[in-house]
Amino acid sequence: ALADCNNFYVSCERVFDPSIEGKPVVVLSNNDGCVVARSNEAKALGLKMAEPIFKRRELIEKHNVQVFSSNYALYGDISQRVMDTLRGFTPMLEVYSIDEAFLDLTGIDLEQIQRGHSIRSEVLQRVGMPVGVGIAPTKSLAKVANHHAKRMEGVFTIESERLRDARDQRR
Repeated sequence: ALADCNNFYVSCERVFDPSIEGKPVVVLSNNDGCVVARSNEAKALGLKMAEPIFKRRELIEKHNVQVFSSNYALYGDISQRVMDTLRGFTPMLEVYSIDEAFLDLTGIDLEQIQRGHSIRSEVLQRVGMPVGVGIAPTKSLAKVANHHAKRMEGVFTIESERLRDARDQRR
C-alpha cells in the first residue's frame, strides 16, 4: 500500500489552526517567493505550484487566501507522527518522502479496502492528517491506486488476478 498525505504542508498548518479548514490556503517557499503547497480551495481559484506569489497578490487578497511561510520543523514533526502511526499497521514500512510511505500488507488479502480505511482513520484520529491509501500488488501500481484514491473516498485498490479470482468464487 502507499499512504500519501493530502496537501501535506497545508494540512500540517490546519492541524495547528483548524479555523483555516475549508478556506483557500497556500504555503510559500523558504524565501516566501513561490507557492509550494495549496489547499484544494486554492487550487480551485487557479493558484499554481511554484508560482511567484507577487504575481497573484490581487487574487489572494480578493479571495482572502491564507498565506503561510514554510515551517519545516513543524512538517518534519508531523511527518514523524504519521510514520509512527503507519508502523502500527506493518513492521515493513518504507518511508518514500516526507508525506508518503509504502506499507507491506502481505497477508491482508480480501480485507484490503477495510485495512485502507483503518489506516486513513487512524492517521486522521491520531495526527489530524488526511491521507489517501492506494493498495496494489506492486509499488508502481500502489502509486497509481493512490492517485485514484485521492479523487474518490480515500482508498482505492488494484487487485491481483489471484484476489479477483478468490473474490469471484466467494460470490
